Amino acid sequence: MKRLVLLSLVMLFLAPGSVSAQTRKEEKAARKAALEQQVCDLVESGTFAISFDRANPARGMSRTLSPDYEMKFENDRVTTYLPYFGRSHTAPMDPTKLAIELIDQEVDVKTEKDTKKGYSLTFSAKTQTNENITFYLKITYSGMATLSINSSTREPISFLGNLNM
Repeated sequence: MKRLVLLSLVMLFLAPGSVSAQTRKEEKAARKAALEQQVCDLVESGTFAISFDRANPARGMSRTLSPDYEMKFENDRVTTYLPYFGRSHTAPMDPTKLAIELIDQEVDVKTEKDTKKGYSLTFSAKTQTNENITFYLKITYSGMATLSINSSTREPISFLGNLNM
């Protein structure tokens, strides 16, 4: 009888802990799945924005960007203004045109989906200063974004940020 009472008490105290632990794991998995679905819906819709808060030039230290800089996608059009830190092989005619700027430019975005990592988007554009730039954008299922830029006249640079949700 004593054993039965003791066993009942032990089961009574252990049951809520294991149930709440399972519930927490299930809640975490549900939040992760909902976030992944939200990222997939945004990227596949073609209309989303990414805020960049860090620049990593090819040479030198990485820099925190303040205020955040943004890249907006609206189907096949891209708008962005990103600062450039690094060496340029040709000087622009207008010294105020050092940043990487696209204003509602039509681009052909190639999107690839990786079931484990997220999305890879690649597109090329020509700036107002006749510079050919190739953009490599990776978006993880958690919403983090990495943008690598290769230019015909500048050293490469990359930016880190997050998908605006």
